[in-house]
Amino acid sequence: MYWFILLFPLMIFPWGYDPIFTTPKYFYLQMFVFIYWLLIIFKRKYQTIQLDREKYHIEIILSIFISLVCLSTVLSENPMTSIYGTENRSEGLFTFIAYGSIFLFSYRFIEGNHLHNVLKGIVGVSVFVSVYGILQHYQLDFLPRSSGRIGYDRSYAFFGNPNFYGSYLVLIIMLGIALYLTAKNKKTILFYITAVSLGYVALLFTGTRSGWLGVFCALLFITVLVILKRRNLWKKWLLLFSVLMSLTVMINLAEQGDFSNRFGSIFSDASKIALQETTGREGSSRWFIWRNSLQLVKDYFWIGSGPDTFKYVFPATPEEREQYLGNRFMIVDKAHNEYLQLAITLGVPALILYLSLVVFVVRKTFQAIRIASEYEKIILYGLLSAILGYLVQAFFNISVVSVAPFLWVILGIALARAEKCLKQNDESFEYHSVNKSA
Repeated sequence: MYWFILLFPLMIFPWGYDPIFTTPKYFYLQMFVFIYWLLIIFKRKYQTIQLDREKYHIEIILSIFISLVCLSTVLSENPMTSIYGTENRSEGLFTFIAYGSIFLFSYRFIEGNHLHNVLKGIVGVSVFVSVYGILQHYQLDFLPRSSGRIGYDRSYAFFGNPNFYGSYLVLIIMLGIALYLTAKNKKTILFYITAVSLGYVALLFTGTRSGWLGVFCALLFITVLVILKRRNLWKKWLLLFSVLMSLTVMINLAEQGDFSNRFGSIFSDASKIALQETTGREGSSRWFIWRNSLQLVKDYFWIGSGPDTFKYVFPATPEEREQYLGNRFMIVDKAHNEYLQLAITLGVPALILYLSLVVFVVRKTFQAIRIASEYEKIILYGLLSAILGYLVQAFFNISVVSVAPFLWVILGIALARAEKCLKQNDESFEYHSVNKSA
């Protein structure tokens, strides 16, 4: 699991007319999941896990969710697409099974100390990914570019799209901050503040407003629940805040105010929507896509149109596509809102189960925070902040096979660490109870 997640962001095929970013990650994911399940079957790992029946709640939720995805695939508008996913998206049935699998692998089969090593490894590899994204902004990247990205200054690194890269960086930045706050020696502190700073600069260079909002909300979460209650972290937090703000100001000045203007467009677009003065082009035409998509929720309420079949059901005339998207032949294959996408393609019950899984993990993590050590509390809050940041940006972005596995791994690690804390507390309570009775 450790090497899988470390190498995952680097899986690209840079040769040929156009580099391929998604497909290599898709096949790498599927191959890993297939091999790991074989190992579990042959070693019978699940039989070695001694659990009460109630401890399988998360497996039940996940199994029902996958079952609904299977049903949606069978009754899909395009069953073949729903099995494998559309070209360059690859979010069909097999991919959802893979997501659920790596969640279980992370939750059930990563042993204690390795849980932390996985987090450190993810952040460690991100340094290279962030540096490459920064170089890309200045046209200094050393791998071939996509034909449509020549001279393009928004960074996309090894993800093929700035929005996908931004989603990845939201997770990375918040994990890096958790490790930075818990680091003790100066070299480790320097490494993590460097990793966070590089990720932050790369995020700025993606120009991904949803990613900016995700990080902002996650930082606010950490500030309120972690920093304000721990004076010993104020100095560290002030240092990090000063570094990030200095980088923001310097880069914005160097880019002649491009980033402040783009950030300001978040509020101008929101204001137009609130005042009902919309043109449909707000949020890079997301408002037009959402407005037209909402009617589909009712049409495909129970089982959806089928995984990854949004482009077959999205209702827009050639004239509307020309007006709002700039091309009458533009294919809209995602709702640009992960929750709306799930409701339409998998059905509202599947969306509810997905959110139930996330809520289950978050609730367990908060329960563990109450009784965890200070060190573990900060790590758990850091995992929650990464999940929160992703959920916020997902309101304006899409799930992709090149990034989503990181979220599912983080969910699994958060639940594993939380249950480990709760188990240790129960064992300690039983031990003291026995001693008192003796």
